[in-house]
Amino acid sequence: MKKSAFTLLELLIVVVIIGVVAAIGMPLLDGFISSTKQVTAKNSLRDICLIEANYFAENSSYLTTNVKSTSNINTRLFNKKTLDEDSDYEYSITPTNEGYLAKATPKQGTSKKLQTYCVDHSEAPPRTTNCNN
Repeated sequence: MKKSAFTLLELLIVVVIIGVVAAIGMPLLDGFISSTKQVTAKNSLRDICLIEANYFAENSSYLTTNVKSTSNINTRLFNKKTLDEDSDYEYSITPTNEGYLAKATPKQGTSKKLQTYCVDHSEAPPRTTNCNN
C-alpha cells in the first residue's frame, strides 16, 4: 500500500500563504484597534461634558480645580471609577475664560497612531476635535 502524506513543497506553500495573510492582516488589525481606542476616548470626553453640565446645574460653575488626571476626574467629578485609568489615554480638565477644556491625551509609550482630542466648552456648541496642543 502507498502511504498518503504531505510533501515538503506542499508544506512550504502553506507556510508562505499563512505568512502572506498575516503580513496583510496584522496592519489592518492594528488600525482597527487604534480607531476603537480613539472612539472610546471621544466617548469618554462626551461623558465628561455631560457630568460637567450636571455639575454646573447644581453649582452654577464647572469643576475645573484638581481634575488634571484621569483618577482625579473619576474621584471628584464622577464620584466613582467611570473612566478607565488603565486605558491608553490620560484625561484632564482645565479652566478657560468661559468654561473648560476637556482633553484626552495618549499616554507615553502607546501607539503613535493615537491622536489627542479636546472638547472646548467655551465654543458653542461644544464638539470633540483633534487638538495638537
